[in-house]
Amino acid sequence: MSFKQIANRVINSLVDDDFRRAFSLMVLSFLLSIISIIACIPHFIDDTEKLMAYVLVGVHVFSSLVFFLTLFNRKNHSAYRYLFITGVVAFFTYLSFDGGPYGFFYFWILLVPAFSFITFGIFEGLVCSIPMFIIIIVMFWTPLFNHLKYPETLTNDFRLRLTLVYIVCTILGFVAELLRLANARRLKSINEHYEFVSQHDSLTNVGNQNYLAKYLNEIYYNRAENVSLGCLFIDVDGFKTVNDKYGHLFGNTVLIKIAEILSSDRNAFVCRWGGDEFVVCFKNIEEDHLIRIAEKYRADISAYVFEEKPNFHITISVGAVLIPVDNSFNFNHVLELADSANRRAKNKGKDNVSLAK
Repeated sequence: MSFKQIANRVINSLVDDDFRRAFSLMVLSFLLSIISIIACIPHFIDDTEKLMAYVLVGVHVFSSLVFFLTLFNRKNHSAYRYLFITGVVAFFTYLSFDGGPYGFFYFWILLVPAFSFITFGIFEGLVCSIPMFIIIIVMFWTPLFNHLKYPETLTNDFRLRLTLVYIVCTILGFVAELLRLANARRLKSINEHYEFVSQHDSLTNVGNQNYLAKYLNEIYYNRAENVSLGCLFIDVDGFKTVNDKYGHLFGNTVLIKIAEILSSDRNAFVCRWGGDEFVVCFKNIEEDHLIRIAEKYRADISAYVFEEKPNFHITISVGAVLIPVDNSFNFNHVLELADSANRRAKNKGKDNVSLAK
């Protein structure tokens, strides 16, 4: 896979909020880890007390830990985000205390709302931004102000502007994330709609051949020992005469009802193969159970009374096959067997179930 393909795959995955937050957390924790370890070097060289240097080393270790946890353990991303939020608030609380001799560290506090909403989303972004705002108020606008490391750098005008800019940054970050979230949900809804349309029959809403191929690939690639697949190939008996005699609209009604009856078993994967043919699959099923289900389908469809045509009845012929899902699994062979069994059922007079031999 080329770099361009990997990049496109990552970009497309960012529509999913869970992936985006995990990816953003990895990027941010990695960057913070790099920045902090580089930033600690001049503090070790120039500072006499070296407290900031040790704090930055701690930030480096903490950020690296969050990065590797997020990268290698996908089950607890939410917990890692809250852990990172706690660390970020603690670190920037210290920056609001220290500030640096020229007040340079205070400007880093303005980054909190931006990366909070980008990395954590609406709710968790507020969880990070609002406590930091409270800390600013407490540190800069209460008697604690006199205990800051360099209070002389914080004039009244500077404190006011810093507080107001932080509020503006929080509002802008919130609005930007809100718009992004609305657009992401819209795109996700559109993608889900097109994915559904591409994998489902427009008339009956059961799966189509594309969805069947996907279903079978998942079974094959996720197979375990002693897994079997039961398959029913179903053909509606004399369906052409239904369209010719009663019209295509009623023919569509018949197909919709048949698909509904086939879908009544919650373990069934139902696919409209084409025209008046359906394929129904069952994972890990015994042969006698498969035949009982096929007979139930046959009986239910034969007994169904249509309100539009009370005297009309339709029947189906069913070919059944059961094969193991192993390294030699080939669904084309399965369909050949099921189709052959279906033809044998029709040759027996239709309205029959026949098991492939």
